Amino acid sequence: MRRMSQIVGAVVLLLGVFWAGRESTHGLGAFWEHWWCPIPLALIVVGLVGLGFALVAGRPSPSA
Repeated sequence: MRRMSQIVGAVVLLLGVFWAGRESTHGLGAFWEHWWCPIPLALIVVGLVGLGFALVAGRPSPSA
C-alpha cells in the first residue's frame, strides 16, 4: 500500500505542477479567474500529502 501511495502521490503532484505551469503563463492572478484555476494548486497539495503519508506510514513506530 505504501508503494501505491507514493506512485499516486507523485502522479498527482506532477499533474498539478504541469497544470500550474500552463496556468501561470497568464500570470499568478489567472489562478483565480475561473472555478478550475485553483485545481493545480489543490493537486500539488494533495500530492504532497499523499507522499508525506506514504513516507510516515513506512516508518517503524518508535515504540516497536
